[in-house]
Amino acid sequence: MDAQRQFPGVHWIWGGGISFVYEVHPDIVVKVPKSGEFEREQFCKEIEIYKTFSRSPPCPSIVQCFFYTDNGIFLEYMRDASFLNDMSLSSCIQNNHIRDQKTMVITKVERLEPLCLRKEWMNDLAQAVAFLESLNLAHGDLRPENILLDSEIGTEFEACMALYGRLLNSNETEQGERGTSGLLGPRTEQFALGSLYYLINYGFEVFGDRCFTESDPKEHGPKVVDMLQNMKFPRLNCDPLIDDIIDKCWHNKYATIAELAAHTKSLVEGTSGGGTDTETIKPNGGSFNVDRDHLAENFSSKKAMCQDLERRGLLRLLSSGEPGQLGFALEWYRHSC
Repeated sequence: MDAQRQFPGVHWIWGGGISFVYEVHPDIVVKVPKSGEFEREQFCKEIEIYKTFSRSPPCPSIVQCFFYTDNGIFLEYMRDASFLNDMSLSSCIQNNHIRDQKTMVITKVERLEPLCLRKEWMNDLAQAVAFLESLNLAHGDLRPENILLDSEIGTEFEACMALYGRLLNSNETEQGERGTSGLLGPRTEQFALGSLYYLINYGFEVFGDRCFTESDPKEHGPKVVDMLQNMKFPRLNCDPLIDDIIDKCWHNKYATIAELAAHTKSLVEGTSGGGTDTETIKPNGGSFNVDRDHLAENFSSKKAMCQDLERRGLLRLLSSGEPGQLGFALEWYRHSC
C-alpha cells in the first residue's frame, strides 16, 4: 500500500546527517534512522540520551521527546524556531548585519533584539545546559547553527570549534594537555555559553567586527583561535550585568552550570542574585516546575498518539526505505502558519 495513503497525516520534511524527519502531527515529528551502520550507531547514541531524559521530569527549555523505540524518536515540532524556517539564532542575528564584502568584517549592527528577550534567551540556554548537567550530560557542541545533544561530562571535547570552544594553554595543565580541547564539563559548556551570550548581546560573534589579516581574510580564523587560547577576548562595554556573566563564563568562574543558571535567572527576574541557588534549576523543582499538571496531561495525550502510530506499523514502514522510495516528496512548509 502507498505510504501516504496508509498514513495520510505523515509528511517528509527533512533529511539530516543520520536520520530522516517526518511530520506526523502539527506538533510532532519523528526521526527515523538512515540505513547505514554508522547512522544506526549514532541514532542508538541519541536514543540513550532520551532514555536518560525519561528518568527525570521534563525541562521546558529542551525539546520534548514523547516516545522512542529502536527505529524512531517522536519529538516536539519546534516549527517557528526550526532551521526549516531559517530561524536559528545564527540566521536571526545575521539578518541584522552589514558587512564589508571584501574582509567580511561586520561594519554595522542594524538592530539588537529587545533587552528583555536577550535576557530570556540567556537564561533559557543556561537552564537547558544546567538540566543536562544534572543528568551528568554535556551538550558538547553549543553554537548558533547547531544545537544537538552530544557527549557526557568527562569525555574528550571533540567538537571544540572556535568561537564556542578554545584550546588549552600552558597555564591550564589541570584541565588537560596544552593545545588540546580538554574534557567536557562546566568549563567547556560555560565558555560556549559566554560566546553565545556575546553574540546575542553585541549582535556579532567574538571578533566578528575585526579583521586581523586584511591581506588574507582566511587567516582571520586561526588568529582568533590563537587569541582565545591565550585568553585574549574582546572588550566588553554593553550592559554591566550581562558583561559580568560573559566574562565569568570565558574565565571559568562558575563551578557548575547550575551556578550560572542561578545567575541568569536572577538577571531575568531583576534580582541581585548571582549566587549558587541550585534549587532553582533542579529538574524536580524550581524553574522546571512550570504548570506540571498541564504539561503532564499534554505529554500523555501526545505519547498515546505516537504509540498508536507505532502499533499501526509507521516506524516499520518508514524504516523500510528512503522517503522517495516510499512515495514521499519533500514538504518543508506543510504547516508553516
